[in-house]
Amino acid sequence: MAYEARYVFKLNPGADLAAVVTTMQQGAALWRKHGAGRPQLWAITAGELGNYVLSVQFDSAADFAKAVDPLSADPEFRAWQAHNAQAGQISWVRSNHAREVALDG
Repeated sequence: MAYEARYVFKLNPGADLAAVVTTMQQGAALWRKHGAGRPQLWAITAGELGNYVLSVQFDSAADFAKAVDPLSADPEFRAWQAHNAQAGQISWVRSNHAREVALDG
């Protein structure tokens, strides 16, 4: 893995965790549709307790760039984003993008 995008969010009071997981599964499928290899959902268990992270991994920043523009233009992705806003289940905390720095050789 050389490049990773992380989308950090928290559950809003009264949120239905099962519904949020289903929503994140739908989002992961959209990322895969546009080239993400293995989207993952993480529950933070130390530090920022209560936060969740949807991470998507790519072999390079170029591969990320090839996926993110078509994803952003996809009507299904826009509908998914609108659903998230209307549902009021989560609040986005931040987005992080990380590039791997090789330590060998």
